[in-house]
Amino acid sequence: MNISMLLVSALLVLCTIIPFVILNKSGKGDLKIMSKEIKNIMIESKLKFDLKESWGNSFIALDSNNKKLVFSKVFDGVVALENIDLNDVSKTKIIKKTYEIRSKNKKETVLEKLDLEISFLDHEKPTMTLNFYDINSIYMEDYELVRAEKWNTAITGALKTNIKRAQVA
Repeated sequence: MNISMLLVSALLVLCTIIPFVILNKSGKGDLKIMSKEIKNIMIESKLKFDLKESWGNSFIALDSNNKKLVFSKVFDGVVALENIDLNDVSKTKIIKKTYEIRSKNKKETVLEKLDLEISFLDHEKPTMTLNFYDINSIYMEDYELVRAEKWNTAITGALKTNIKRAQVA
């Protein structure tokens, strides 16, 4: 009697736990692929990140010693990876696209798209756009504007140290 009760209890526990484990593992497949690519670029370029952050399917990191910015995003198992040399960057700016909706005498601003645009010293090189948020993606808005402002400030700070070193030399 005790053995049968023990088996039934064990089966119930397994039936409860296994779905959570499967769901947890399935959602992290893309992130594992991205993490592997980032580790490879760190080893190849000999980078050591001072500042890094990941959210949703995105990752961004800054190596201020080597003046490198790494940005990565995963789409359907494909990793888009940008390794940007900050010595070639002239400026950055935040591009925000919003729209307003009205509900019960209230105006609400909805963030549709948020990008960090990077301009290069070589004007023939096209500007690069790092997408922080898109309303059409599967991820909900999660303080992306604050995140974009933080990274814009960090990159601008790294660019200023480049200008100061150039002036001293």
